[in-house]
Amino acid sequence: MKKRTILAILVVAFHFAGLSQESGEGNQGTLEQVEAYIYGDHVTRKKSKKTFKLVRSMAETGDADAMCMLGVLHKDGIGTVLDFNQARMCFERAYELGSDKAAYSLGYLYLKGLGDVEQDYAKAMEWFKKGTWPMAKHWLAKMYYFGLGVPKDRARAMDLLRDNPIYNSEVLLQQFQNEGEGKSDTIQVRREGLQQAIGDKGTGESASSMTGTDEKRVPVSIEGNWQGHLLEMDWSGRTVLRTLPMKFLVESTDGGPETLGTEVEVAGNGTYGRAIWKEGALTFLNGQITIEKQYTDHPGYPDLDHDLLSADFTLEELGGTTYLVGRLETWTVQWAEPGPPMVMVLAQGEQELSQAALSALAQQGSSFIKLYPNPFAHDLLVHYELGSDASVEVALYDYYGATKVQTVHNGFLEQGRHTHAISRGDLRSGLYIVQVRVNDRTHTKLVIKK
Repeated sequence: MKKRTILAILVVAFHFAGLSQESGEGNQGTLEQVEAYIYGDHVTRKKSKKTFKLVRSMAETGDADAMCMLGVLHKDGIGTVLDFNQARMCFERAYELGSDKAAYSLGYLYLKGLGDVEQDYAKAMEWFKKGTWPMAKHWLAKMYYFGLGVPKDRARAMDLLRDNPIYNSEVLLQQFQNEGEGKSDTIQVRREGLQQAIGDKGTGESASSMTGTDEKRVPVSIEGNWQGHLLEMDWSGRTVLRTLPMKFLVESTDGGPETLGTEVEVAGNGTYGRAIWKEGALTFLNGQITIEKQYTDHPGYPDLDHDLLSADFTLEELGGTTYLVGRLETWTVQWAEPGPPMVMVLAQGEQELSQAALSALAQQGSSFIKLYPNPFAHDLLVHYELGSDASVEVALYDYYGATKVQTVHNGFLEQGRHTHAISRGDLRSGLYIVQVRVNDRTHTKLVIKK
């Protein structure tokens, strides 16, 4: 029944395509049908390509809403190659044509740093303020309430929500009003907090030097029974929003030395699964954790389901105890986008740590290679940042056969941020290795092809 409905929507959409230059009202109806299709359950490549051509033809007539929708298609790789630069250009053009939703869409990209877009609170706020789209005002309120890129201002946040007559804001405002003063304070990484936590009496050291070396201490093995905290960070990865109790069991299996069994429990919700251990990184082959939202915008959705993707681990010394610190990457099922930055701070045996110490440990390291999305179906973005000019080779390998599938780039690159696109919908499902060789140093990250 649902499949027939979606086919009918497409037939009507293509009928409206012929009227796109004559009827703005017809365009709006067509775009609503396109939106229903792309967020439906029966999206196919063939239909998506036709839909993309339809929306592009409407956008070329100067239709602001169609141009905004074209940006969405580029952002999600629907009917075209995944391309965030094209998405940004479409949103910017749509805003120039009069689309408030496009300004919100740009702000949202910068707020979370989706894909290869650099996370930037200042740009997010700039775009949120440009339009009158209700969800832009909703996110502005959140930024002021939590102090994301701006001084915390709860009164201003609540005023924004009161003046925003949408259900999401009404629900969130009620929670903020019921929240006791100080209960929802975020944990800033302040200098005095670090001094208290790690005994730093110097003036030039940073949180990243707490082990006394610039080299990462990568654990040879992480097998064992660990417990501690999962730290949910803000989108910049610099501020701890909340801490949740966590248990983490890792044990060997019959699948070989690199295949491990895992049991993850966060705030009482647990999952079992298998994972691949390679060079200090754990890639989860399965496993999903349900985490209660700190605040919800809708009472029907108090929780979020997070698919476990991967974690990069280091060992950190603090107060005579060795801590296993892992930067966890997840995929939020309900939003179909990456989850917020999360950090595991674990030890073998119960350990008490101050919030300042947890914040200090949370600042340790991050993965050199960033992939989007993971798992991928057709398109994959490989993103990294060079500290200096270098000779760089980027390649994709089959994990099981250890054979090179594709050389993505091989040559000299200048200092700065770089992104490479891989379009390989023809690959069989399974596990692959993305390798980035910078001069004589090799970085790897595993990725799953759906």
